[in-house]
Amino acid sequence: MVPAVLLRPACRHLFAKKIRFYHRELFVRFGTDFLKMSCRQAVKHSNVLTMEIRTVSRPSCPLCGGTGDILHSKMQDRMSAVPGNWPLRRCSNADCGLSWLDPGPVESDIPLFYLNYFTHECNDPKQKFLERVYSLIYAGYRIVTRIPSALLGLNQARHQMRHMFLDDAEPGRLLDVGCGSGDFLHRMHNRGWSVTGIDFDAKAIENAKKRAGEGSTFLNTDLSGARFTDDSFDAITMSHVIEHVPDPVALLTEIRRVLKPGGRLVVTTPNIRSFGHEKFQDCWYGLDAPRHLQVFSLPALQLCARRAGFGAMKTSSSAAHADGLFGISYGFMQAKAKTGYFYEMKAHFNFIRGLRSLLLQYKEAWWMRHDPECGEEAVLICHK
Repeated sequence: MVPAVLLRPACRHLFAKKIRFYHRELFVRFGTDFLKMSCRQAVKHSNVLTMEIRTVSRPSCPLCGGTGDILHSKMQDRMSAVPGNWPLRRCSNADCGLSWLDPGPVESDIPLFYLNYFTHECNDPKQKFLERVYSLIYAGYRIVTRIPSALLGLNQARHQMRHMFLDDAEPGRLLDVGCGSGDFLHRMHNRGWSVTGIDFDAKAIENAKKRAGEGSTFLNTDLSGARFTDDSFDAITMSHVIEHVPDPVALLTEIRRVLKPGGRLVVTTPNIRSFGHEKFQDCWYGLDAPRHLQVFSLPALQLCARRAGFGAMKTSSSAAHADGLFGISYGFMQAKAKTGYFYEMKAHFNFIRGLRSLLLQYKEAWWMRHDPECGEEAVLICHK
């Protein structure tokens, strides 16, 4: 059994990715500032602002052992005011290309990154009302953009992401690592899958259980703690988790153990070689230092999977959620230029930013015809 500490995401709020990419996408789809931590909240959580994070030097690539050059020398937390500067290195090995924090945090201090990180639930009635309004506007946005999105292949890309590239698979036993409130598994259960989800967010698991039907299991634990038997699942999915984990090879090794022979693993994560990173540089949302301990290229994902024992695999990139990522990145860029900080934001509509994000997504989708690896999200599909 691989030690649990190697497989455990940093803390229970890690899997707020479901909000990040789905529940609150509208804030940035239409250019609304996504982050709402005010100065008052920052003072309230001054323990985060003043705490000291222990670090350790990591000059060599943690995946291939190669040398790395500094990619971004000044990286600050854009989300929850974790102090410190977090330089990012990029591996010079063309067959790897992984980027990682150097220095990186001491593993036992990683949970401190998530003390004020946004969670699955919003308890503010005003914010809940605004999200319902935004959802209606977002539905209209989807209708208006349906035809150009179809011409550029974005509708198909969103469909694939929505079903984690399992739309062509025969239903069986499915495990989602970092399931959040279970929205994805709920959809897959309706398509005939017997679903299991694990997550460290107890509130999210509680909400998932409320919606669970027969054949659905939700566990408030990590992968190692779940103690699944060998060859348990026909498919395993992991959306925006692997970049947070101290030892991604150990995580994939454990996943391979519980995957059935012939079973499918699907992983999505930010793509360091994306069009968006090239444009926004250290303001690109996919970096999310210091919570993203590493950011993968497509070759790095393949190398990670091979080291975990996987054979048959393929990688690709996707622009499915690029408009949302661009909207947040524009917000980071503007806030940095204006205040020097990333987290001091107020919620308001900014249609110009939303339009710019949409057009930039179209540009990326078009450019992917020439460079298929430039999408915002990297996708890894493996078979055991």
